[in-house]
Amino acid sequence: MKIVADANILWVRESFSHFGELVLVPGREIGRSDIKGADALLVRSVTSVNAELLRGSKLKFVASATSGTDHIDLDYLKENNIGFADAKGSNANAVVDYCFAALAYASVHKGLNLASCEVGIVGAGNVGGLLAKKLNALNIRTRLCDPFLQRLQLKAGRPIEAVSDRFFPLEEVLGCDVVSLHVPLTAAGEYPTQGLIDASKLALLQEGAVLINTSRGSVVNEQALGNFLQQRRDVICVFDVWENEPAISVELAAKMELATPHIAGYSQESKMAATAQMLQAFQQFFGLPSRGEMRSEGVASISVKPAELAAADEQHRHWLLVLQAFQIHRLSEQFKNALSLAKGAGGKDSADPGSAVFDEFRKQLVGRREFSSLKIQGSLYTRNQLAVLQTLGFKCE
Repeated sequence: MKIVADANILWVRESFSHFGELVLVPGREIGRSDIKGADALLVRSVTSVNAELLRGSKLKFVASATSGTDHIDLDYLKENNIGFADAKGSNANAVVDYCFAALAYASVHKGLNLASCEVGIVGAGNVGGLLAKKLNALNIRTRLCDPFLQRLQLKAGRPIEAVSDRFFPLEEVLGCDVVSLHVPLTAAGEYPTQGLIDASKLALLQEGAVLINTSRGSVVNEQALGNFLQQRRDVICVFDVWENEPAISVELAAKMELATPHIAGYSQESKMAATAQMLQAFQQFFGLPSRGEMRSEGVASISVKPAELAAADEQHRHWLLVLQAFQIHRLSEQFKNALSLAKGAGGKDSADPGSAVFDEFRKQLVGRREFSSLKIQGSLYTRNQLAVLQTLGFKCE
């Protein structure tokens, strides 16, 4: 059996090499010649799996180490009897950690009062649903917008009153203090999301609102967003995803409060879970016996003991800990500076100054740990603060 895989899938060699010939290729470089004679293809979001790539191949199975499938031509796979599996839900904890780091930043540096704010969540699937669950556990009010899930719950027989208390129209959700986007990217169907947040929707954001996008770049009309931010400097934008990745708009990234290179779902834990899901689906598809659970060698708890927290403002001490655990603000500053330098080095005529920067920053974050793998010193926090941190997943020493 021949298996072609993105070389950057974590633990791919250890997991798949014993099944036959394993060919590792950087994801953006996988081409038709690479998959010639292959039985299976394992990719990430950076590889477009479509007719152009697959035509003439003998592939039987494709798996993606991602939750989203907008890079996969599912219709083509179905028409050609090619099996498919994704890793839906594997990165949910990592993305939710990212969102809480963004909220911590807004609380510490922008005056957001999390205790009294309301968070609007657009898309209540694996990630949005988990974010809502943790926010509700912290007694932070949420409003969900997910017409697809809303319809499913009504069809399942849930009372209309219960469903209407949970789900709200998009226009109402966009009026919350914080708006977080968690929808898949779709251009067709009953609920398309491409360009969902356009100029008219952006205008509904309240003064000082926080807008977080960890879904897909094209869910937001970037031209409309750029124009909007020229007029509404009060809105705090935290964007991890972009149109035309990795060739993102350097100018738009510079306008963001926080900008990162599609790494919200990046963590050791999420990557291991994604590879494990692909491995299980691969074994089931080809009727292969399971070789047992993937070993998590090198995955261990890390102590986070920032001494400066002892002298920090007690009101924000726990949120400073979150920012210590995931330094989203420093990463954003480094990323935007690197983009600016790349654009300057490339000159005005450089059409794609940021691609190399984008991919390089992603590689550096492979070792990121989720909050659930971190230990903290309980003596530094009040009982309520400890309750917040433990809800986010931190372990107490």
